[in-house]
Amino acid sequence: MIAGPESEIFFEKKGEDEMVICCRYDWISDKISKKVGLREGEKEILTNILNKKFPNHAANYWSEEGIISRDLESRNIGEWIENEICFLSGFALWFREKEENGEIDLSSLASEAMGKDVNVEGQIDFDRGRIELLSELPSNALNLIKNMNPAGKIAYRSMDMAVIKGLSEGNSDYAVEMKQRTQINQKPWWKFW
Repeated sequence: MIAGPESEIFFEKKGEDEMVICCRYDWISDKISKKVGLREGEKEILTNILNKKFPNHAANYWSEEGIISRDLESRNIGEWIENEICFLSGFALWFREKEENGEIDLSSLASEAMGKDVNVEGQIDFDRGRIELLSELPSNALNLIKNMNPAGKIAYRSMDMAVIKGLSEGNSDYAVEMKQRTQINQKPWWKFW
């Protein structure tokens, strides 16, 4: 891979005496910025995040027995990193929108699911260290990156679904009301013919 054409996009040689190869990250922020139209300041923040934080993030979350590994036959390294950033943007944006003063407002989400105002409290057990990677990005940038590909949208919506599922399992009244509300809008399959 390193000897291949255009490898200098991804790697650079450090020093003259020894062969020390380092992964470059500036091309990722360039690529993402072109796809979603990040502002110059947002692109700069993303570049700094990737340079300073991503190596530790990858070592922490992509390691198996101390070795960072990805299946480069299914996706190239750029796609792996891009999907990770997109996925984490979805989670980070969800928490930023729902969280205030360390508390997460689940009432609006439950009210929307049930079709009436309800007050709900709860705790969400989530690996906050993972979304800390993108904590410096403004909400606008998180939203643009979240919508870049399905991974971000799935991450964002999966939090809603996990909360609704947790509420319905924890309270049978919520489960019945949400089921009735959603089934009213569904037509049996045979009525589509």
